[in-house]
Amino acid sequence: MKGLDINTSGIRWEVQDGKLISPLTTIKGLGEAAIEELVHKRPFSTVEDLLFDKGVVARKVNKKSLDALCRAGAMASLMDDRFFGDKHFWSAVVVDKPKNKKKLGENIEKYRDEGSFTKAEIITHYKTLTGIYPINMVVPVKAYAFFEQAGIPPISEYDRDLGKVWCIPTEVTTRKTKTGKHYYQVKVIDSNMEEQKINCWGVDPQKDFLYVNRLYVLEWPQYNETWGFSTRSGVNRNWKLLG
Repeated sequence: MKGLDINTSGIRWEVQDGKLISPLTTIKGLGEAAIEELVHKRPFSTVEDLLFDKGVVARKVNKKSLDALCRAGAMASLMDDRFFGDKHFWSAVVVDKPKNKKKLGENIEKYRDEGSFTKAEIITHYKTLTGIYPINMVVPVKAYAFFEQAGIPPISEYDRDLGKVWCIPTEVTTRKTKTGKHYYQVKVIDSNMEEQKINCWGVDPQKDFLYVNRLYVLEWPQYNETWGFSTRSGVNRNWKLLG
């Protein structure tokens, strides 16, 4: 799947050069009028094209629309070597939206130390704005080959006889049982985009760490038709961090 792009993403899912193209309609906060205006006025070679030169109607493609486009990664093709990272670009172009080219130049200098968004921020932005988890940012292509060779399925294809699955924690919440013992409730996802919940019993929050948006192999999890997945005795016994 190819990511969102202001110049190539349309109003529906499409296939170009054998790749699935995400449509602009998947971006939350980007209205129909804004999408129609962008599609009509593109292509945009530079950010100046979008902001000043092609007569894009500001009331249709307003600051809120630009923010959604930018944080969803759809404006990455307009970020040239004047910008020192995507957060620098976002700050100079969207947060302090310039009214003219002179102000844009001032913003580029003013916000040059902003740098780039962290990987966690990029993942959060994309998921929040599109509702789609950017799985390819976390799972490299070579990992799929390894899983296939090793016979390790994604957690949504759990097979009790295989004993291992892979998944990505997206949220880890510390909770307490009625007797005051800590446990983790972990939300995970895999390449099938099915979210699962796993209860990790017997954890010590001072010693047991699980990292969100990182790739894990989960060994011999327990599974119950009613309660779902669980592990016991901390996390080191069952959770194996890859990479």
